[in-house]
Amino acid sequence: MKIPENSAVILVALIIIIAAIAGCVSSPEQNRSQTTAPTLAAATGTNATCAPVTITQTDGTTATLPCQPERIIVTNSDAAEMLIALGAADKIVGITDSTKNVSYIMAKIPQAESIGDWQTPNIEKMLALKPDVVISYSSSRPKNIDQILAANITVISLDCYRLPTLASDARAIGVLTGHGQKAEEYAESIENATALVRDRVSTLTQDQYPTVYFEGYSDLTAAGPGSGSDELLMIAGGKNIAANLTSSSAKVSAEWVVSEKPAYIMKVISSKETRPFSQIAATMANRTGWNTIPSVQQNRIYLFSGGIEYGPKSFIGLLDTAKILHPALFTDVDTSRLLDDYAAEYVSGTNTTQSVYPEPV
Repeated sequence: MKIPENSAVILVALIIIIAAIAGCVSSPEQNRSQTTAPTLAAATGTNATCAPVTITQTDGTTATLPCQPERIIVTNSDAAEMLIALGAADKIVGITDSTKNVSYIMAKIPQAESIGDWQTPNIEKMLALKPDVVISYSSSRPKNIDQILAANITVISLDCYRLPTLASDARAIGVLTGHGQKAEEYAESIENATALVRDRVSTLTQDQYPTVYFEGYSDLTAAGPGSGSDELLMIAGGKNIAANLTSSSAKVSAEWVVSEKPAYIMKVISSKETRPFSQIAATMANRTGWNTIPSVQQNRIYLFSGGIEYGPKSFIGLLDTAKILHPALFTDVDTSRLLDDYAAEYVSGTNTTQSVYPEPV
């Protein structure tokens, strides 16, 4: 695993184990074709001497641009962080309002201008920035996508937040920006961390997988099948009590959670939240009837920041989750040190706020 070389001695054993299993993960890329329209840069004569670049998008389709883009708009903060992590911060000319609130990202791209809300970005502002390409979510594109495409703006889909496709997205951005070597190192870190977790929890039986209620950003909204948290739990060796619900984000009652008696309760916290994690956990524990739930009785309520649960750092969040659920299997994993290493190697400032409460021992 390409963990930064400044890692402390405590991580040597982890590195050796990860390296030993590095070959067991394959890329989620597929081979369906999809060609985008010419970029604005090509139309206006910039980037005149160039070669086409083809990437695999998050959904597995391919997209080909006539030139390597020099001016990029990103409609989600995860894609912005990925570009910064791989050394392409100077290519970001536009972001959305939600990214403006992430201080450690904006500190690296002070030149980037907002195009408004990510769901309905301002097309005039986009055109004014003369983008070569716009990076958008694959499953939730802007509501005015037809107007954006009609304006001859090229849009590609790279989520950069879901763990199963994170390595593939990183490689795509590496190709897109000319930072392939760093992207490959980063992608291997994701794949090898995932392989480490899969390898260790594979020694367990299904009966040893504890039940978990994973709550989304909104209170009493369960992470159902197909959600990022559900995917992470399955890899980490947990049983999601909401796995049989019909929605990836389902509203549930406090009574339903009580009836399920989860062994662990987990929740993801928005970057907009100002309350201390400890206060939020205490409020959850005081919900009606929750004092009868085993996880509450045994102080097993864990909170994750959105930045560690989803996005470029989610492979560290996976290790956090696995260590919480199966501490005996991950005594040699120091996730706090890994987060420090990520901040030193990729995006500084990402280790300055709390990511997990309480931290796994």
